[in-house]
Amino acid sequence: MTAHAAILAPDSLTVVAPARRRPPVGLLVLPGLALLVLGLFLPLGQVLWMSLNPPEPGVIAPVAELTLANYARLMRSDFYLGIVGRTLGLSALTTLLTAVFGMVLGLSVWRARPSVRGMLLVMILAPLLVSIVARTYGWVVLLGDKGALNSVLMALGLTDEPLRIMYTQPAVLIGLVHVFLPFMVLSLLGALDRIDPLLTEAAATLGASRWHVFRHVILPLAVPGLASGTIIVFSLSMSSYVTPALMGGSRSGLMTTFIYQQFSVTMNWHFGATMVAVLLAATLALLLAVVGWSRWYTRQWSLA
Repeated sequence: MTAHAAILAPDSLTVVAPARRRPPVGLLVLPGLALLVLGLFLPLGQVLWMSLNPPEPGVIAPVAELTLANYARLMRSDFYLGIVGRTLGLSALTTLLTAVFGMVLGLSVWRARPSVRGMLLVMILAPLLVSIVARTYGWVVLLGDKGALNSVLMALGLTDEPLRIMYTQPAVLIGLVHVFLPFMVLSLLGALDRIDPLLTEAAATLGASRWHVFRHVILPLAVPGLASGTIIVFSLSMSSYVTPALMGGSRSGLMTTFIYQQFSVTMNWHFGATMVAVLLAATLALLLAVVGWSRWYTRQWSLA
């Protein structure tokens, strides 16, 4: 009886709370996945399917017949290949310039005092608060034949007639660098903020110059941010339409303006879809190349 009472004593009982059933994580992902499929993959798949249809101007609905005639037409034409090459070159140059300027601005913000750092960040990010159309028209007013730049040059006697800057490739390059520079700065700042300042101080104490500190300490550690910024800027430059259309005109000779003409002017949706597929393939190829290079560089630097 005593043993039985001891077993039933309140102090000797262990209360086990029933385990709460957590909903499967997959259920939480389903709404976003469904939205992604309906809003991105299905329209994109339809466009890619149309690129494999026979070229028939005015026909919008995809058909079951598949052919590579559109891709063969693109590969055999120097004109179309020139559009692709011009777009790739301009996007690569935009990415390079934003990387150089972004690194300079990023280092300035990273090394600045907290009070100055906040002001610099506001100045760098302020253009993102303004519509891209408004920013582009600002460059149109500045670089136009009767714009501020030509007025100053002519007033100083440096030129007798306005310089033709607008509706050229350099004008488009200026606009793209200005639009996408904040994205590169933000990507680099994310990597620079993870660098321990003691590393640069130790290198300087051992006699390393500022260039060697940057080359052998800061730059290798900033490669992840540089890689992510490169992917963002190159992808946005390849697919940018507003800036090339406003600053380069309808004859800017870039893929986005050409795609717009194929879909909206000539109504050749199948060939326009082919250019879309080429644009996506080029962007994806660069993404994979940059990710692979970033991993290789980081691995080589860690083993050095």
